[in-house]
Amino acid sequence: MNLTSKKHLLSASAVCLTLGTALSLQANEPATDARLRALEHELSILRQELSAEKANRAQRPTDFVAGEYVPEPEPMADPVDRDEVFVTPKQSAVTELKVRGRMHYQFGYASADEYSDFSTQEWRRLRLGVSGKILDDWSFELVGNIQTTDSSTLLEDAHLRYNGLDWTTITFEHLRPRFGAELNTSSSKIKTVERSNISNSFDPGKITGISFAGDYGIFDYQLGAYNGESGDQRSSELTNRGNEGVPEYLLNASVGLDFSEQVGLDQLAFRLDYIDNADDDGIDQKFGPESAWAASVSLATGRFSFLAEYVHAELFNGGEIDGFYLMPSVMLTDKLEAVLRYENMEADGGGSVRHQSRYARRVVASDPGVSSAGSTRGEDYWALYGGVNYYINKSLKFMFGVEYAELDDISGSRDSIDTVTGFGAIRLEF
Repeated sequence: MNLTSKKHLLSASAVCLTLGTALSLQANEPATDARLRALEHELSILRQELSAEKANRAQRPTDFVAGEYVPEPEPMADPVDRDEVFVTPKQSAVTELKVRGRMHYQFGYASADEYSDFSTQEWRRLRLGVSGKILDDWSFELVGNIQTTDSSTLLEDAHLRYNGLDWTTITFEHLRPRFGAELNTSSSKIKTVERSNISNSFDPGKITGISFAGDYGIFDYQLGAYNGESGDQRSSELTNRGNEGVPEYLLNASVGLDFSEQVGLDQLAFRLDYIDNADDDGIDQKFGPESAWAASVSLATGRFSFLAEYVHAELFNGGEIDGFYLMPSVMLTDKLEAVLRYENMEADGGGSVRHQSRYARRVVASDPGVSSAGSTRGEDYWALYGGVNYYINKSLKFMFGVEYAELDDISGSRDSIDTVTGFGAIRLEF
């Protein structure tokens, strides 16, 4: 009921009450001329107010239904900003249940001298899952990744988290350990179509383990222990003692400092991450280095943001790899964003680096005497990425970028391989 209808109802009620009072006075007690005149005066005032209201309605914007004024509806809230539960849980103990997913379509084109060009388009990610809360202290998430090649579904993310302690949360998870600022940015939130080569080279992947995390003012931390192996590696690999299925593990530690409020910026945060790889029995794990650490700083103020990270890795063969990237970005308009990224990697002591796995490594040599770009390794690598992102809203965006990369100090007949890669992507998260 709108405000005008409520006012009419109140006015009618007042008229009825006044008439009722007058009749009661006539029936139950002698009515004096003064009291009757007072009642007639009140009725006259109410009639004037009703007439004024009718005249006021006649001057309003005309949108009538069946001869009655219908006020303009209030604007609906943006559905993206609503936080509602759309799924009904089966168990009453589940106090919240939401459907989650992402659809990432992208294409790439890579070119290099003396190599055949490579191009492709693909569903980079197709994920669907649920998240929710159990009672007051537990939360969970389960997400599957649909494989477009054979329509199978693999486990992507899973966690069961206990939030009932003041000083820490305990999470049983199949997730990526907290290593690297870019790696721990959601694929729906990254500002380049693909992450940097240094981040992809030392990605520990989604693995199973347990972690403890908490925060105290400007300080936060995470400690974790993970099995360190992807899929069912232990069922098919032998240790150097001939024993099958001996578990390996990764130890992970991460600490951060956030000074955003203290300095009055949208964001100013520092983080230091460390991973130790306990590959004592010689099992080849997804995370190749013996140990690695990453230091990052993220800054944002107004339309400008900046992310920088340095990574150092020590290899089992005694070699080392060092690398860093710098990534500034700026919102040119409320919808359009420009992004730059420069990265550099150097290897020594038996270490080596390669081009990006998407899509520069996939170019194939036209000359049979020249090795493919994917198998070629060098000691120095640098790349420059430039791109733009257009945001329909915070859940849907279009991305375009170009990256020039150079791999130097290659053993053999070639001194370097230079590649140019073009990217395009549509990213939807729900």
